Amino acid sequence: MKIYNYYSPNFNNKKRPLNSIKTIIIHYTGMQSERESIERLRNPRAKVSSHFLINKNGKIYRLVKDNNVAWHAGKSCWGKYKNLNKNSIGIELVNKGHKFGYTNFNKKQISSLIKICNILVKKYKIKKRNIVGHSDIAPYRKN
Repeated sequence: MKIYNYYSPNFNNKKRPLNSIKTIIIHYTGMQSERESIERLRNPRAKVSSHFLINKNGKIYRLVKDNNVAWHAGKSCWGKYKNLNKNSIGIELVNKGHKFGYTNFNKKQISSLIKICNILVKKYKIKKRNIVGHSDIAPYRKN
């Protein structure tokens, strides 16, 4: 599986121990286009990022290295974990979201998501119950 590096400056500089990664959080971008999504996730003023972005054709971009804390979860909780950025890998799926005409995710995008999740689950020993959507960890903020 090919992953394209397209780094964002939006992450904590202090490295985290890789054994602190306990969850995968799946998001949708909620923006009009892939280009707009990438620009926002790489814009220092936006103060938002994720570890990976998957476009509609299934192309995977790495925006933040796994050992850095990306800024994707915000105020959140899942089980015993609070403010999940420090304990998670964030994956953004390009999708307009509810505001701009939500569409179903296509097979290529889902296939790439499954592949990257399988790799991350194995690499970090993530329990399947800890693969969640943003709405699971911040139900009052996200649909």
